[in-house]
Amino acid sequence: MQLLTCSLCVGVSSCLALHAQERCSVEVKLLLSPAQIQSAKSTLNVKNEVGGLVYFFDTDSLDLLAKGLILRLRRGAASDLTIKLRPSEGKKFFAASGHEEGFKCEEDFTGDRAIHSYSISRKYTGEQLPETGADITRLLSPGQKKLLKEANISIDWLQVKRIVEIRATTWGTRKRKRKLTLEAWEWPDGKILEISTKATSGDGPTTYAELQKLATESGLSLRPIQGFKTSIVLESVTHAKAK
Repeated sequence: MQLLTCSLCVGVSSCLALHAQERCSVEVKLLLSPAQIQSAKSTLNVKNEVGGLVYFFDTDSLDLLAKGLILRLRRGAASDLTIKLRPSEGKKFFAASGHEEGFKCEEDFTGDRAIHSYSISRKYTGEQLPETGADITRLLSPGQKKLLKEANISIDWLQVKRIVEIRATTWGTRKRKRKLTLEAWEWPDGKILEISTKATSGDGPTTYAELQKLATESGLSLRPIQGFKTSIVLESVTHAKAK
């Protein structure tokens, strides 16, 4: 019945809301001071270090990010190409539920807000690293192309290119019966550190407060401005290039 209802929607934003309520996972994220990577690792007693590289593709003026579209390629333990739609406040995407190709819905909670994202990832096994928008289009799966079409986002692929290479490292730990992930991103002009955990629907604010308390009691400082690390990194990189 849900799938039928969504297929009959004229504006599928209501379908997205229905899909989010029933299937979206919830992840709560807190940014720590990046200068405290070593302190955080020691204090939180992290284990299972996993490293890799993360690449983002956009235009010089971040046109895709402005439209809520993120193109990410990861190489390492998890090598994949991801198309992610993250609607900004006041904007709506048109994407039908029922994708069979690994369609994923997430509710990301950071700071004082929660934003839903919708993504499809595919394994990446290529030897040569893509550089341009044309390279990316050749790698997209049918499901990813369908998601972009449903999102109704215009893309000038000739302007799209690889924006940044990030060295990513993650660690796992358990504190107060919660499974936590510590993740550090480092690129030529900066670094960012995030701690995150899963939560149940509606528990975002409570879980976020718990993460803040854990950080404070562990002697870890928070990043003054919270937000999504992807946006922070891309904006930082393009700002540095503009100087």
